[in-house]
Amino acid sequence: MTIDNGQLTIALEGLARAMQSAGFTLYRVGGCVRDKLLGLPTHDTDVASAMRPEQLLSLCAEHGIKATLVNERLGTINCQLSIVNCQLCVEHTTFRTESYGEGGAHKPIEVAFTDRLEEDAFRRDFSVNALYEDVLTGGIVDPTGGLADLDKKLLRTTTADPAVILRDDGLRILRLTRLCAQLDFAPEEKTWAAAKEHVCLLKDIAWERKRLELSRILVGPRVLGGLRLLRDVGALPYVIPELAAAQGYPQKPEYHKYDVLEHSFHVCEAIAPELPLRLMALLHDIGKPDCYKRNGNMYDHPRIGEALCRAALRRLTYDNDLIARVCFVVRNHMYDLSGQAKTPTLRKRFALWGRERAQDIITLREADVRGSGFDRAYTATRWQNTLAAMEAEGVPFSENELAITGKDIMEALRLPPGPEVGRIKEKLFLHCAVKPRDNTRERLLQIVRS
Repeated sequence: MTIDNGQLTIALEGLARAMQSAGFTLYRVGGCVRDKLLGLPTHDTDVASAMRPEQLLSLCAEHGIKATLVNERLGTINCQLSIVNCQLCVEHTTFRTESYGEGGAHKPIEVAFTDRLEEDAFRRDFSVNALYEDVLTGGIVDPTGGLADLDKKLLRTTTADPAVILRDDGLRILRLTRLCAQLDFAPEEKTWAAAKEHVCLLKDIAWERKRLELSRILVGPRVLGGLRLLRDVGALPYVIPELAAAQGYPQKPEYHKYDVLEHSFHVCEAIAPELPLRLMALLHDIGKPDCYKRNGNMYDHPRIGEALCRAALRRLTYDNDLIARVCFVVRNHMYDLSGQAKTPTLRKRFALWGRERAQDIITLREADVRGSGFDRAYTATRWQNTLAAMEAEGVPFSENELAITGKDIMEALRLPPGPEVGRIKEKLFLHCAVKPRDNTRERLLQIVRS
């Protein structure tokens, strides 16, 4: 949730004063300070101090603040603070230094607590994330030059050698692309070069961590720029290898200005910033390269793309409902591309797809055309009007919305339970997609008996 900075400061002051009485200064740190200085809303808050975990737990207990030890080794404690009639969880970490072994999986082999804020700052990723704000005075401590980088709209690692920071955690390469897109910042030259050089470290990162960063890029305000940075740094093969194969794949110039990958990026930009829709847009043509290699054309790419899409989303640990929704659209997005299907045929197809799936495909269809680079009339306009008319007329979008049941059909025709009842019910369902006024018990029984 978005947090009001003024209310948050009030909530933190009680904890800060208690810590001050014990000889410690409490600082807000990281993205919450960065966003506040940029005038952006705050979504989460991290705090830090030199106070050791056991001292903070004792202090919170003394002052009636609920506190939970999250990670003893890293000195992480969650504190529950009251804010506007609700409880806000604030994460406190003790100042620390870290050292890492080989690989980019972000698993420190040594952790040591320190009293010095400056030492804590240089373990953090980027200078704009290593700004510390004194909770009580509002003063900013800037050990790594983050304030200057904020003014320059620049993303730079906290260390003089960017490789030191990026080697510690390969995911920071994805964070670099995501934050640049989110903040409309540019990567500092040496930081960008080091990211490209060490992008292979992403192979050591858990898929769920990569999923979180990809999702943030997709729903962010500058998705086109974020995806291009992801491509240009060389990260796509480590995030969605099936999609990386689409780079450089040409399309018919009379229909597309871009190759398959760039077109997919533009479709993402043309669709609403909702994760399922953005994933549909990104992956709708994922089957084209493989399809062309197999068949010499791209006609079967929706079927091939569905399988590739499912594999990619499962690997990234997206939930099953989202995977089913995205894959359905990838499989069906080329239906009636020429716009020649008659209205009764469209109505039956939309009824079989269901409201949500039909709307998804309509939404993607319009974004797909807009993402081609050409200004064309949209077949989606007719589709949208057809779906709106169906909803206004009360068309049933599932057999459960019919005015009669299978039992009614069996009694009317004296049929035993079996597949014939299901076939009759499906015919009635498709009939009502075209003639929704017939969806009454009396009329449907009349049709059944006739």
